[in-house]
Amino acid sequence: MPQTPAQLLTRMRSVSPTSPRLVWHGREGRIELSGRVFDNWVAKSSNLLVDELDATGGTIVAVDLPVHWKTLALVFACWQVGAVVVPADIDSEPATFADADIVLSSRAGLEVAPPRLLACVALGSLALRWDGPLPRGAVDFAAEVRSHGDVFPDAMDGPGVATSAPLVRAQGRTLTAADLAGLVAVPPGHEPGVAADSPTLLLGSGVDLLRALAAAFAVWERDGALVLVEEGVPVTDRMLEGEKVTDRLGTA
Repeated sequence: MPQTPAQLLTRMRSVSPTSPRLVWHGREGRIELSGRVFDNWVAKSSNLLVDELDATGGTIVAVDLPVHWKTLALVFACWQVGAVVVPADIDSEPATFADADIVLSSRAGLEVAPPRLLACVALGSLALRWDGPLPRGAVDFAAEVRSHGDVFPDAMDGPGVATSAPLVRAQGRTLTAADLAGLVAVPPGHEPGVAADSPTLLLGSGVDLLRALAAAFAVWERDGALVLVEEGVPVTDRMLEGEKVTDRLGTA
């Protein structure tokens, strides 16, 4: 039975919560998030989505962001409040967001027409605010997120937890947790719930957001770690050995 986002977050808080669950290798260096820290970022982001952007169950959120540790935290936050995520192609025009209630974007100069709401996401790991002019009415994610609560008290415990709940709209389909779990197969030898079999999966820079989300499901239900590599950062033998990578997805 595939685990839901809520169940994955619960495991992160309760099963080896200080162990690495998400590792980012970017141009600015390496960032490691334990299960507890990732859950904390998801909670803060969930509170921001509700308090600043009026997100609720059924809200459609266009995610105009590359594969990044902040992107994964924001996507899980969307799911925690019951929202449905629409990954945006990096070459999309703003008109692509016509059906979205909220747009999360790292693009400079992007504006969206009301009543849609925009959150600008600075991707620098140490960024404290958006770099440059903030579009009128937009929320500055980096500047606001740290002030929000470390616990999200209203996590969906009904339809938002069910494995049949819609999580992603992509490629003309609406995907559930079960659908996502089937998009990426972790090689044999890694059994869910067996610590000794927990995989460490490295995603190269060529992996799109949908497959990255599917990989997160496949790895985290096995209490493993996901390693993300920013475009332009070489994957070296030292990196593979240091992260104890057991499997790879993507070409970089």
